[in-house]
Amino acid sequence: MREYEFTYISRADLPEADRLNHFKKYEDLLLAGGGQVLKKDDWGVKRLSYPIKKHFRGHYLHYDFVGLPQNLGEVERLMKIDDNVLRFMAVKLGEGVDVEARKAELAKKATPPASVASDQKH
Repeated sequence: MREYEFTYISRADLPEADRLNHFKKYEDLLLAGGGQVLKKDDWGVKRLSYPIKKHFRGHYLHYDFVGLPQNLGEVERLMKIDDNVLRFMAVKLGEGVDVEARKAELAKKATPPASVASDQKH
């Protein structure tokens, strides 16, 4: 299993139910064969820097996951022909990943240190 970062932008004008089904479809493909999501961020709808396929806004979704390379290849193939996907990008972070250690590391990065958290309260 390999660790990847995967970000993609879908059309912002998709109805909520269609968008959730769209995200679920690709997530299931990425995780087939025992893959796991380490971190999932829904960045929401944002304005694009430049128009893509005549769209000015897109819905961003970012994954940090462990999965099989052939699953990622299949997802990329399907996204290339899907009109609802504006852009996608996958980056390989490593091979032979200890999933539990990476989850702990990502959780540690997500929570601010105690001194920073107490400074923000004042």
